[in-house]
Amino acid sequence: MRRRWLGLVAIVVALGAGAVSEVQDHPAAAEAPSGYVDVQFDTGVTIQSLNADGTTPTLAQQGFQTLPIPPGKTSGEFLDELRARPDILTAEAATRVHAAQLPNDPYYDYDGVNQAQYLAQIGAPAAWDLSTGSSQVIVAVLDSGIDLGHPDLGGRLWENPIDNLSDGIDRDNNGYPNDRYGYRFVDLTAKNIALCGYTATRGPNVQDDMGSTGDPRAHGTLVSGIIAAAGNNGQGVAGVAWNTRLMTVKVLDCEGKGWMANVAQGIEYAVKNGARIINISVASDGSITANESSVLRAALQMAQNAGVIVVAAAGNEARTGDVGTRYPAAYTDFPNLIGVGASNNLNGNEWATYSNYGPAVDFAAPGNRIVSTTRSDLGLTAPYAEVGTEGGTSFSTALTSGMFALMMARNTRLSAADYIQIARDAATPATPAAHGQNWAGAGIINIGAAVARVPMSIEGAPLKDWRDVPAGTLIEAVIDGNTCGSTTSQSFGFLGRYSIRVKSTADQANCGQPGKTVQLYVGGLPALPTFTWGAPNQDLGLRDKEVSSVSPPPGSLVVQTLTGSWANIAHLEPTGQLPGAASGLPTPWTAIFKWDAVKATLGNNGAYRRFFRGLPSYTSDYPVITQYDAYWVDAPAPNVASPNPYPPPGRAVSLQAGWNNFTYTGTSRSVDDALRSIGGQWLQVLEYDNASGQWRSHLPVTATHPRVLNDFGGLFTLKVYWVLMKDDASLVMD
Repeated sequence: MRRRWLGLVAIVVALGAGAVSEVQDHPAAAEAPSGYVDVQFDTGVTIQSLNADGTTPTLAQQGFQTLPIPPGKTSGEFLDELRARPDILTAEAATRVHAAQLPNDPYYDYDGVNQAQYLAQIGAPAAWDLSTGSSQVIVAVLDSGIDLGHPDLGGRLWENPIDNLSDGIDRDNNGYPNDRYGYRFVDLTAKNIALCGYTATRGPNVQDDMGSTGDPRAHGTLVSGIIAAAGNNGQGVAGVAWNTRLMTVKVLDCEGKGWMANVAQGIEYAVKNGARIINISVASDGSITANESSVLRAALQMAQNAGVIVVAAAGNEARTGDVGTRYPAAYTDFPNLIGVGASNNLNGNEWATYSNYGPAVDFAAPGNRIVSTTRSDLGLTAPYAEVGTEGGTSFSTALTSGMFALMMARNTRLSAADYIQIARDAATPATPAAHGQNWAGAGIINIGAAVARVPMSIEGAPLKDWRDVPAGTLIEAVIDGNTCGSTTSQSFGFLGRYSIRVKSTADQANCGQPGKTVQLYVGGLPALPTFTWGAPNQDLGLRDKEVSSVSPPPGSLVVQTLTGSWANIAHLEPTGQLPGAASGLPTPWTAIFKWDAVKATLGNNGAYRRFFRGLPSYTSDYPVITQYDAYWVDAPAPNVASPNPYPPPGRAVSLQAGWNNFTYTGTSRSVDDALRSIGGQWLQVLEYDNASGQWRSHLPVTATHPRVLNDFGGLFTLKVYWVLMKDDASLVMD
């Protein structure tokens, strides 16, 4: 389980008399420094600390800054000076990074290229049968920028709807003014000032400026198209995750060069602004051992804490003999960091001989003859390009990010660890390389198998008869009689919670697939409602789903409790004259009172109609009792047993403003569901417990009146209830 990341805050500061101040736009063209160093000042804040609002401290709060080397000093001299200061914890030479691989052939002949030759090998068409991506999934691309006007990327770009002007005002207070599509972090050098025309390190201009006419090396646009170019739109190419949104984070200049500190800033930006996946198709320059960085670790830890998956390229230096995995992919102690090597999809997906290798590689993916988008302003016949046979791990990385984006789209509510483990389980074993070292980790990515293995997840409250169950209650998910998932309930105070994963049929035979019914069992009893396994492009992550097992309905004989005092029961025998129609009651019963919500008494609506057994008829105004009437009876014990009339669905009762006493004849349901035909018209439901002589109450569940405060949560077949109505309405019971 290895993963890695990148991190560094590139904040250029002026150092003088021990004081440090942050400067946003710097330096001027004539003042470009000879280089940079990365330092951490002792602010007393660490990654383990938390801000008052519970958030992780920023890199700046932890003291990380990038300082320009003063004129007249070497990097070593400046580092020695800084390391001698008591207020500085670490001081390290800034690490250069570069694009992991560049394309060489413009794409303009659709008949001369073939995306299918590599996408089919990794199961993309099978994945698209289940998911083509979701706009809810944001992939941050840390690279040379993106061609914001490319026709195949239109509608696929993440946008900040609040801060989308160009006036220098930070409207959303996220620290990055006017970041409509993302942000740029590129430290200035004499070369990029002269060649790229840069005047500031930071800013909202994220347009891809890499490449030129006849040389379509727009690395960031190429990587972005592999991940999320529009599919099935009749033009150009199809990305892996057609409907994913791309956050543009420019960390490379127009030559594809940058600094590790800028990559770290980009990571921090992506995490703060909601990216769930960060694609880093860049790799460190120089010796592997010289690229270790404290600030990089801090940024990676920030991403790890946020549950973001970071996908990074292993590098392409194997042919030079410098075979070790490059940073940031080289880290093995960040579980969410995924190092990606390249397979040669033109030769059976064996090890691509340019791809770096080592223990940090988690997956491999095709890297040769990959077709994607390039800049649309380079004068090409069509703005597309094909990577040549030399290939590159940059593009293998992008394919892997696209895989994770499709998996997240299929179920947006899993953890990073879940997605990574599913991808490992789905990977195709790789052929060992002649060098005998790890080059593919779990194997060659299999996007179709990974998406097919994504489970349904359901979270919510587990109930029995719509009341919270105790902690440890068994929850099971059953599909066509097969148990496809199980868990136990947890309790938080008086409230219960459950979280269950339901396996797909790709993970366990005869389990989930589109259209299948998922039946949950709570404590061994079937629960309502059931769930349908989502169709393609439907999210399998369900939250706040209250489910309740339900006591079985009455059998052929319905027993109602009598205790020798007044009891509120239902008349289940046929309609008839009293007292004969109530012959099932134990004798000697004395009186029956039925509430009439429209009877007027002393100017008030609502009064009892009465029948007195054994008294003259003029003392009674309730001579005929109707089947399903709810009434009070003063009768001795024992209980009364009646044949079940099995009421037909759809029975309706007229309810009046005020209190109403009725027999519920529908299927047992939650109160809200049972009363849905009068939703918004009822104020309270009461039930009289004949056995205890106590009233039980149910009020609508609100933020100030949670479920746990109610005495009951459901209406049950052939039980008697009272309901307080705001207005007249008709209750239909299904």
